[in-house]
Amino acid sequence: MNILQTKGVKKAFEKFIALNGIDLEVKEGEIHSIIGPNGAGKTTFFNLISGKLKATAGKIYFNEEDITGKPPHEIAQKGIARTFQIVNIFLNLTVLENIMISILNIRKKTFDFFPSPQTQNYINEETFKILKVIGMENQAYTLAGKLSHGDKKKLDMGIGLAQNPKILLLDEPMAGLNPIENQAITHLIKKIAGKEKVTIILIEHDVNAVFSISDMVTVFHQGRVIAEDKPEDIRENKLVIEAYLGEEF
Repeated sequence: MNILQTKGVKKAFEKFIALNGIDLEVKEGEIHSIIGPNGAGKTTFFNLISGKLKATAGKIYFNEEDITGKPPHEIAQKGIARTFQIVNIFLNLTVLENIMISILNIRKKTFDFFPSPQTQNYINEETFKILKVIGMENQAYTLAGKLSHGDKKKLDMGIGLAQNPKILLLDEPMAGLNPIENQAITHLIKKIAGKEKVTIILIEHDVNAVFSISDMVTVFHQGRVIAEDKPEDIRENKLVIEAYLGEEF
């Protein structure tokens, strides 16, 4: 079953066509990666799905519901969360507080200095559940600004998970990571898609990581889809090799 589908999606910035007729189908529960050179339109596509930008033409469907042009908060409430290339966290708050704010925000609540014991217990339980998923329960009271780059990436994903999404959009989660951190994020993505049953749509330049975790790969080039297939077939696709991967890959 398709959880996300786009039909003929276009985005123009005055005379520049960033996306020119994107047809894409993402099945529920899969890890679906989008790769391609810089300027291919990948992040613009995420901006359309998440409501940050409005499409010039075409339709976007989430669980068969037309969400084209809806504002970001409505799309988030429906179950689409997102991370960014530059981590979007509160550096002066603890890891726990970052997750807690996301939980409260999606449930349209605010901090209460005198919450009921039942409410406080519920919030704490939900927060530590997320921290356990991302493997940061032992860093709950660490200021986010003191985390390593890799742990900041984990926390950013945790903030997305705290929104209880059906789809998590990950924009270059491996960017700037060392090999050990890269392996940890790859493992976390598999865990989120598997145990947490969240559909992952992933933009990433580390094609080795992409090919190791993806169920399906779509290749963007100059605002169009030039290929879509399983990783092993994308790796051998002559058009993809010429446009992006290169012969040496």
